[in-house]
Amino acid sequence: LALTQHSAKVNAKDAEGKTALHLAIEGGHPSVITVLLGEPSLDLSIRDKSGTTVFAAAMTRRNNTAAKAILDREPNAAQQFDHKGHNFLHVAVAKNDLESVLFLLSIHVDLSTPTKDDKQLNPLHLATITGSELLVRNLLLAGSDINGLTPHKQNVLHLAALHDHSHLAAVLLENNVNYDALDADLNNALHIAVKNGHVGMCKSLLADCHINATALNLRGQNPLHLLACHQPSTASAIAKIFFEVMPEYPLNSPDVHGNTALLLSYQRGGGQLCRVLVTSGASLGTSNTEGENLFNSAVASRALLAALLDSLSTEPPWAEGDNCMECASKFSLATRRHHCRHCGRLLCGKCSDKLLPILKFALNKPVRVCHICSQVLTLGPSALT
Repeated sequence: LALTQHSAKVNAKDAEGKTALHLAIEGGHPSVITVLLGEPSLDLSIRDKSGTTVFAAAMTRRNNTAAKAILDREPNAAQQFDHKGHNFLHVAVAKNDLESVLFLLSIHVDLSTPTKDDKQLNPLHLATITGSELLVRNLLLAGSDINGLTPHKQNVLHLAALHDHSHLAAVLLENNVNYDALDADLNNALHIAVKNGHVGMCKSLLADCHINATALNLRGQNPLHLLACHQPSTASAIAKIFFEVMPEYPLNSPDVHGNTALLLSYQRGGGQLCRVLVTSGASLGTSNTEGENLFNSAVASRALLAALLDSLSTEPPWAEGDNCMECASKFSLATRRHHCRHCGRLLCGKCSDKLLPILKFALNKPVRVCHICSQVLTLGPSALT
């Protein structure tokens, strides 16, 4: 006190760039802190050589009394950013430091301020990424906007799906998150969860809300198309959840290029997912806009096709079109439409001239089948190897 009364320089720094207030906070001297904060010329923005302000020093030492006193004098002290573009709330959330977060919430810091980096995430985004339910709940109770978006137009449900925090899904849904929100690529949270193979998140989204499970993204793909394209190791488990929760899911819907989920999976050798799709009623005979289907796709081996045909237990849906799916002949009065009763493909008479009973379909009398199905029905799954 005597020094300040005799015009001592309160902003003077030592060799480490620390002011007297830095040292008082580090030493835990409340009376000195009070005197220094009463000095009109005190500069609270000074940083030491490590970049630490006096407010940061108070927060580091969990000296909430000093931190509150600093804020009483300089309300914007808590909004200072570090060299990474993070303010104190960002740092506390990222570190899962609940005590510091609760203190900052008690002094009503701005909850909407994004980080000043390329990600531009607000505190609730960061809390969702950490996966802390306590942080998320406290930020929501303090008034955080649950539908605030990242620059990529993702909300917290997108982020929970991306980081596989299925335990947060219920919290976000009960707080009225927009579960059908679309990001810049028109993906909803289910697209994100499926793409990354997150089983628990897929189950939560499909079972606990009415998310649009058939929404098309910017590439014209629904979540099942994405599952087939990316082939995560959990693909078959996720597909089973789809069909358990939504037995009428349109699994034969084409993407913008006419590809069904089955064709996309077959092109990538996704045998397990293909089997689940076929068992669930996927059409084997559908062609994309380039005329490609399971029977003419340029794959290394046709063993998977044979296995899928052999696994058929019920007659698949019949394909439609204007041309034979085997020889491409255009149908006319002279060239009639037929179907292979085993695979469902649309064929001309020449390409479906084999007659065989299909006992597993309870077709005890001979019916038309294509040449490939004739081989599989006669020789079994080894027919095409």
